[in-house]
Amino acid sequence: MRFPVLILALLLAAAAVPAQAETVADIEAAWRGWMVKSGRTTGGLAVTHGGRLVHQAVMGGEAVGNAVPLASLSKAVTGVCVAGLIDRGKLAFDTPLSQALARTFARLGAPADPRMPGITIGQLLVHRAGFDRSDGDPVTGRLATYLRTATATRPSFDEQMKWLLRGRLPLAPGERYAYTNATYLMLGAVIEEVSGQGYESYCRNTVLTPLGVRGAALDPEWRILASYGGWRMPLGDYGRFYQAFAANNQAKNPVIGPSARRWMMSPDGKQMGGGVHYGLGTMVRPTPGGGNFWHWGGWVFTLDNAFDGHLNTSYATFAVRLSALDVNMVVYMTPYRGDADATRNELDNALGAAARKVTRWP
Repeated sequence: MRFPVLILALLLAAAAVPAQAETVADIEAAWRGWMVKSGRTTGGLAVTHGGRLVHQAVMGGEAVGNAVPLASLSKAVTGVCVAGLIDRGKLAFDTPLSQALARTFARLGAPADPRMPGITIGQLLVHRAGFDRSDGDPVTGRLATYLRTATATRPSFDEQMKWLLRGRLPLAPGERYAYTNATYLMLGAVIEEVSGQGYESYCRNTVLTPLGVRGAALDPEWRILASYGGWRMPLGDYGRFYQAFAANNQAKNPVIGPSARRWMMSPDGKQMGGGVHYGLGTMVRPTPGGGNFWHWGGWVFTLDNAFDGHLNTSYATFAVRLSALDVNMVVYMTPYRGDADATRNELDNALGAAARKVTRWP
């Protein structure tokens, strides 16, 4: 006769124990699962919440907090740096290159294509400047030849700009979105001319340091990639930088002013399809919670008998911000595999699903 009472007591006790909370460790589990499925053995993950680093994880030979190269995640640093020049009145989104690069054109020679001086800062930011990749990337496609006789350890803006100024634009400026490294190379040159300072130091002082980023520098072996792919920093630092896109950022880290933020969030003239547009070096999907932001990067390069010796690198990167959760997740992985969109989407979806289930943040 006592058994039903005992069973009832046990059931009541079980009901009193709260369900196990979903934690940031589940984000790590989702990342590790994708890494294994995609055949990666080495990499890292950093998660920030509310602008605070809350979790890090590594696989293979990586060390927690180690600085890693970021490839095209560097474009967001450049984009935010340009936004600062606009907010300070040094530039406008409709400023043409004939003004923004007047001294550069005088030094290197006028562009061969008469349409190039009319390209605007806004068109460069959203990859609508008239370049495309039909014959390979107009910048990185030439690096192998160049690096046989020159070093990759200097930014070399002038040399790379010459490649662009001597060619013709395959598309009319503003015609359509076409992702290339050329646009963000030009933006790096704009930053140097308008600020009167070196690209690296200006962006570090005006963007990265105010956001609490302390371990950032151009990759010493690949400084030539500079404004379109050259930054190197711990993943947690990039998570802190990505907080620049927080909607309430002005109260904490005023690196994107109100006018630049409005431009960034507006899809007008920036659409990529599917409700997504390109903004300040990153993809943007406006949402009621402040928007989702993300970007992929990757760099694979092998060259024997280069000026710097044997060059061999292969890695990929991914960053995503979910504003409704105020969470940033940054991933580094090696080797680079040229993943299909479906494989990339699996990682994006897995990280997002895990983050949305977290009920207890550190």
